[in-house]
Amino acid sequence: MPDDRKINKQYCTDKVRVDYAHVGLYDVQTRSMWIAKKRWGVVPVRVSHARLLVGGTNDTSTADKDRFVCYWYHTPGTGQGYVHGYPIEWDEGQLLVRLDPNWNYLTREFIPNSDTAKIEKNIEQQYAWGKKIFEAYAGRKPSFPLSWHMIGPRPADSMFYIQRVEP
Repeated sequence: MPDDRKINKQYCTDKVRVDYAHVGLYDVQTRSMWIAKKRWGVVPVRVSHARLLVGGTNDTSTADKDRFVCYWYHTPGTGQGYVHGYPIEWDEGQLLVRLDPNWNYLTREFIPNSDTAKIEKNIEQQYAWGKKIFEAYAGRKPSFPLSWHMIGPRPADSMFYIQRVEP
């Protein structure tokens, strides 16, 4: 049974949906996904990731977020502009998964830049989680093309258009 005591169920659900833009969290310990609920008067893609956790708000974070990979899911037309200077086709669906080469979500430890082997292994682990997140959305068979990206702290840390599915 997943340990979801830190999840603020007033603001999120574990039911993956493809019909509205939202933010989400992937719990690396339990391998579970949580997405912002579609609520009257609240735009789910503008809800902060911390708001999905007990103790977090749109203005303040919580240390419990350190075990969750954050992501943003956009339906066609709900995003705009460039990401790290890279053009994104916002008339299609987009899944942006945070990539942090220096943060180990499982151990909740910082990996120094000098430990390149650990950083590479960490990136591979986060990539695998991102792929699982994408597969969950692709499996819901959206009625529009959907691509996924991993967005790092710098453009050089990011991977764009990793995979794309079409209806």
